[in-house]
Amino acid sequence: MRQIGSRTVRRDRAFLRKVISGVSATALSASLVVVLAPGLSTSASAATGGGWRTNTTSYCKSGATPITFWGWVPGIYRTVDLFNETHPSICVDYVTKVGGSGEYIPLLNALKAHSGAPDVAEIEFDVLPEFETLHYTVDLAQYGANKYKNDFVKWAWDEVSEAGHVWAMPMDGGAMGLLYNSVALKQYGITSPPTTWAEYAADAVKVHKANPKVYFGDFAAGDGQWVLALMQQAGAWPFVWNGGAGVTINFTGPKQMAFANFWQNLVNEGAIDHANDPFTSSSPFFEGLNTGLYLTWPTSAWGPSYFASYVTSKSAGQWVQGPLPGSATSSGNWGGSTYPVFSESAHPAQAATFAEWLTASQASWNISVTAPSLLFPTFKQALSTPSLLKMTIPMLKGGSSLFAAPAKTAPLIPTISWPPFMTYYLNSTTAWAAKFFAGKETIPQYFRFLQNTMVKYAKSQGFVVHT
Repeated sequence: MRQIGSRTVRRDRAFLRKVISGVSATALSASLVVVLAPGLSTSASAATGGGWRTNTTSYCKSGATPITFWGWVPGIYRTVDLFNETHPSICVDYVTKVGGSGEYIPLLNALKAHSGAPDVAEIEFDVLPEFETLHYTVDLAQYGANKYKNDFVKWAWDEVSEAGHVWAMPMDGGAMGLLYNSVALKQYGITSPPTTWAEYAADAVKVHKANPKVYFGDFAAGDGQWVLALMQQAGAWPFVWNGGAGVTINFTGPKQMAFANFWQNLVNEGAIDHANDPFTSSSPFFEGLNTGLYLTWPTSAWGPSYFASYVTSKSAGQWVQGPLPGSATSSGNWGGSTYPVFSESAHPAQAATFAEWLTASQASWNISVTAPSLLFPTFKQALSTPSLLKMTIPMLKGGSSLFAAPAKTAPLIPTISWPPFMTYYLNSTTAWAAKFFAGKETIPQYFRFLQNTMVKYAKSQGFVVHT
């Protein structure tokens, strides 16, 4: 999410290597333990139970250039098989990893040791800058990647590129929508979902007044990526980083505090719960959705697939994935992955050919959008295919599409910039969340805490901080 043309490309790499290497690959590996976009690593497998496999070389030809690929998307071996079948001069061996830290730790260790690293691997958008600053990713522009620039939604391409350089190929995303229980809403006189956040707030208050035991939703303060996705839509993004020594951190500006106060007011009204973070192991959030405790969930395109494994006959067939309130003009993104080629690759040109085909060919996407993968495209052509727009899963209301609403708003997601210390931010949000869930602190207090914590950390790492 860098601003093309404004980011310092190589001039400050030495500084950044010092800064991030000061954290060391080992320490960075430890911090990456918490980095996991849940919908990308677990949603499809939870929904479909699709099997994984490692050996994808059955179509390889004798003498083909060997490429190793690490990832965790269920069913992605199917695309690797097709690539090997249609590219006889290259042989890609897919190695399944556990999502997030299960891949990042051995990957960082291998890159640091200059031994055992794959040629290509799955890296989430928000984590990519941390690999870039260690100079572990190859500039794919030299292998023709820039010709695909206009084939992707703008925000996705901006997150992997800068001033003509391409540090990874974008793959899937998590354009936001509003998952809602259509039957439950009608019980409270709401015949259509809210189209603005003002309507969302009014509906939330209406429902809770009618039934104090029911909440319109839940503010998942402990999931820093979810909070940022909503801030992105609201124009309240707190970070600016263009690749150099300077970084902007602003959680307490007017737009940021307006966002915090909006949600806190709903918590104060009792209209929104503040008890659960969906992706903690003990969270009853999904059971709450299924049983009617929560009626809506602002979530990504992959959210319904993750929730699907929790749905029983109590709510099966009642759910609709509609547009996020306010998304007529802007939306947010939660999750998504990229595919860089690494500096240790002995065959970067062939690896680039694979990464580009995997992410920027309709043949690849024809497979990737289907179960068990169920990836949501950032590739424009795939976003408009009838098969994608008609796709559904059993938990949804009959005839309701899984991806149509997010696909419509995906091009409206604004470009933002990730800082090169997202793992520290995510650790900080997790550590603070228990206080909010216990009702001991508010969202505005949370934002002030993040401002102080992130500024202090960034300065300790040698960054020049602007607020």
